[in-house]
Amino acid sequence: MKRCFFWVFCVIFSHSLVGQAAKKLPKKLCGTFLGTQPAYMVSQHNQSIPIDSAALSIEVSRNAVSICYKNPGFCPVLNGSITAVKKMGKGRNKTWNVQVRSVNSLILEELIFNSKTKVLIRTGVFPQPNTLLKKSRKK
Repeated sequence: MKRCFFWVFCVIFSHSLVGQAAKKLPKKLCGTFLGTQPAYMVSQHNQSIPIDSAALSIEVSRNAVSICYKNPGFCPVLNGSITAVKKMGKGRNKTWNVQVRSVNSLILEELIFNSKTKVLIRTGVFPQPNTLLKKSRKK
């Protein structure tokens, strides 16, 4: 009877370790993506506050993503872990939806890769607009 409980415990424990495995991206999606986040307005206490456009850089590696604004030198996501990777479509319309979790944030960053055109779309959290970024060339 004790052995039965031991084996059940081992199976449950090993299954939980497999479920926690880190997600990895294909190599063709890795690299540096550069673009500009468009200007937008924030309404607060019946006032509209304009937010200027900002240069955005996203570094993508096999198992981590960093998102940095170049103008103020601010990185809201630094080595964020990849929580979900989904491949959508086939052939020329193939896209990859990737969700990234920052260390101290409850909000997931959502990135959409188009492997054919080498374009990345960062979906903005309201009121931020979506940002289109293009893969930079190797130096």
